[in-house]
Amino acid sequence: MKEVIIRHGGDYLPIDDIDFSIIANDLRSLPFYRDDLFLGMQAMNIGIIDPNITQFESDLLKTYFEKERTPSYEAMTVGAFSQMWIFALYEVLRMWRERKYDFSKLFKNGGLDLKLKSLADNEDDMNITSHARRRQLEKYRDEQSFRDEVEYCWVQLEPVYRLVELYRMNMAKHAAPGKSNAIPMAPGYGRINMLCGALDYELLLDRDSYELLNRRDVADNLREALLVIRANKK
Repeated sequence: MKEVIIRHGGDYLPIDDIDFSIIANDLRSLPFYRDDLFLGMQAMNIGIIDPNITQFESDLLKTYFEKERTPSYEAMTVGAFSQMWIFALYEVLRMWRERKYDFSKLFKNGGLDLKLKSLADNEDDMNITSHARRRQLEKYRDEQSFRDEVEYCWVQLEPVYRLVELYRMNMAKHAAPGKSNAIPMAPGYGRINMLCGALDYELLLDRDSYELLNRRDVADNLREALLVIRANKK
C-alpha cells in the first residue's frame, strides 16, 4: 500500500513576511564559506535567487486562481527553476559535508600536517582559493572551538541536506536515496500547492513510501536551521 508522508503543516509565511536575507547572509557565514571568497559566493547565490523563485511560486498560485485552471507555461517555469535551485543547493551542501568529513578524517588519523605540506609544496601565490584551504586546515588543526562549530553546524544542516538529497535523487536519478532499484512513479510531476504556489512532489523514500515535499519547504527548513546556528553564536 502506498504511504505518503506530508512534512509541512501548511504554515507558510506570506511572501512579504519572509526574511530572505537569512539564506543569503547566514549560509555564506558558515565555516568553510566565510573565509573562502568563491565558496562564499556560491553559498550566497542560493539566497540571492530564492526570493525570485518564491515570487514565481506566488504568481503561479495567483494566476491559477484567476484563470481557474493550471497555467501550463508558468507551472513548467516554476518547476524548472525549482529543480535547478535544489540541484545547486545540493552541490553547495554536499561540498560542505565532504570538507567536514575530509578535515575530520585527516585530524583523526594525524594527516593534517602532511596535507598542509602538500599544499605548501604546490602552492601558487596567485591562487587565493589554495591559500584559503590551507588556512582552514590550520584552523581546524589548531582550534577546538572551530572543530566544535563545524560539528554543531552539521547537526543543524544534515536534516536539510537529507531533504535536498531526497529531492535530487528523485528528480535527477529517478531513484530513492541509496536505493537504485526503488523507482518513483512520476519523477518531475508536481501539483501546485494551494497555500504557497510551490510545486508539491511525491518523492520516493523507499518502495511504497513517499514524502510530499516542495521547494518552499526546503527553503523554510534551511532558514530555520540557519537561525538556530545564528542563535548559538550569541
